[in-house]
Amino acid sequence: MRRVLLLLALVIAAQPARSARATETPATGQDAASKLAPAILRGSAQVPELWLAQRTIDREWGLSDDSTYRTVDVQGWKSEGMALLLSGALPGAGQLYVGEGSGWFYMAGEALLWAGRVVTHQHGVQSRDQAAAFVGDPNDSTATWSFARYAGATGGSADQLERLWAADRESYYQALASDPSYRSGFAGADPGIAYESYRGMRDDAQDRFRQSRNFEVLTWVNHAVAAFDALRAAHFHNVPLRRTLELQVDGRVRRGEPQFRAALLRRF
Repeated sequence: MRRVLLLLALVIAAQPARSARATETPATGQDAASKLAPAILRGSAQVPELWLAQRTIDREWGLSDDSTYRTVDVQGWKSEGMALLLSGALPGAGQLYVGEGSGWFYMAGEALLWAGRVVTHQHGVQSRDQAAAFVGDPNDSTATWSFARYAGATGGSADQLERLWAADRESYYQALASDPSYRSGFAGADPGIAYESYRGMRDDAQDRFRQSRNFEVLTWVNHAVAAFDALRAAHFHNVPLRRTLELQVDGRVRRGEPQFRAALLRRF
């Protein structure tokens, strides 16, 4: 009986508190919002607006702990730059590096061009020396061409030839061959015959030197053509080995957190 009376007393004591709470006016949504967000003045009225929170998420891309990325060397892959440099230095070397037999033709062409250059240059030197020996020393009156003979035949002096003889022998020999006015300085019953013989030797020497220069130019052309052909050979050699790209996208939950992974793969 004592317990029942105590319970009734507690119920009667709690009843006024619930009535007081029921009579309170609840806060409107606008009043609640004004407590959470600052007011922004627009004209003369205050319009409360809610500010949205912004969260920045940083992600670092790279190898993960469980990454399976690895570098794979492609068997048979040939460097295009290496092929270019090899054939640029030695025609045909780049083609042989790639595996093309055409490299031997470039090497053979290089050898022939250099041989042609050396042979023609040597022939030019021989013809030039032969022409110089033919006319001899112009200060010697018994030489095939001499200053004394020219002065006796023309009554004048070859001052220009004398200066060239003292300063530049090659220019002296060339002037003697290219200027017919010096013909009278040659020995023999017909100085014209000796002059034509000497001029023929000089012309032959010049032709040989010209051929030597042409061989040299062709040699450098062979270097350039071989280099770019080696680049082409390496490029087409690598076409079947070209690596294709593939994008893999994966999403999963790990340790209770969602994860997203994207990988750019090369297939061999």
